[in-house]
Amino acid sequence: MGNNKRLKNSQLQNFYTEQMYTRQMLTMAENVFNYNNMPEFIEMSYVNKTLLRQGSIAFFEDEYIGLLALPYVNLSKPDVYNRPVKIQVIGNNGYNKKLNYDEFVIMYDNEGRYPIYMDILQLAERIALVTRTIDININQQKVPRIWKTSAENVKTLEGLLNNIDGMNTEIATYDNIDKIIETNSVLSPAPFVADKLEDTKEKLWAEFLRLIGVANVTNQKKERLITDEVEFAMGGTIVSRYNRYNPRKKAIDLINKKFSHLLEKPIELEYYDGLPTTLKEIENEGDEENDI
Repeated sequence: MGNNKRLKNSQLQNFYTEQMYTRQMLTMAENVFNYNNMPEFIEMSYVNKTLLRQGSIAFFEDEYIGLLALPYVNLSKPDVYNRPVKIQVIGNNGYNKKLNYDEFVIMYDNEGRYPIYMDILQLAERIALVTRTIDININQQKVPRIWKTSAENVKTLEGLLNNIDGMNTEIATYDNIDKIIETNSVLSPAPFVADKLEDTKEKLWAEFLRLIGVANVTNQKKERLITDEVEFAMGGTIVSRYNRYNPRKKAIDLINKKFSHLLEKPIELEYYDGLPTTLKEIENEGDEENDI
């Protein structure tokens, strides 16, 4: 029964760890971009979640509310570029509306037009696995104690050890304590590999940041990184940024044009971190800092 309880606790810890990373990673992926001047009624957290999980969302005009953004389903064959021609938007409260091709704008999460939700879940699972392995490896560094005794003295010995582990300074026991034949057998702990696993975890985390287009330089040195090293490290991130930025920017431009009468100001798109988005910007920043 005790073994079953320990197994269940271990499985729960595995589950909780994976859920923790999943929540953190989804939150980061959903909040890479900032939309300035978006109408207040549109819930951007909902838009971001939909883009991540479904790959696209439709912006359209409601005659009473104004500009809206909702998930949709195709109602007809797409055009020659696989773009929707006729759709039906659907809200969580049962709201639905059929729209023709000139009545909506589709915003995609990336140029591939697919959700990256499953990619993030897989990375979260792998990072959680490494984290739990680190926990186990650290726990294995404890030196085990093996006691040899007779069957009738097992309970006595267990009570004695529990009191010792509980740091009790005074311990009462039975007369048969003298009958316990003890053998201290100190086993070598498992090899310490937690530091290597931390490196693996860091690389997986960097892979996730690259996927969502967030700048990250993992190979830090004591000296300042030179421009070429930063460019090399940022290359994949920049590609991923444009992979997610371009379809959003195209949609924003179309929304500003098609629904300008519903907007107080044109909607603007930017990154939350404010870091460079091109190698040219990195070069310029490096030159400016060198001039200081």
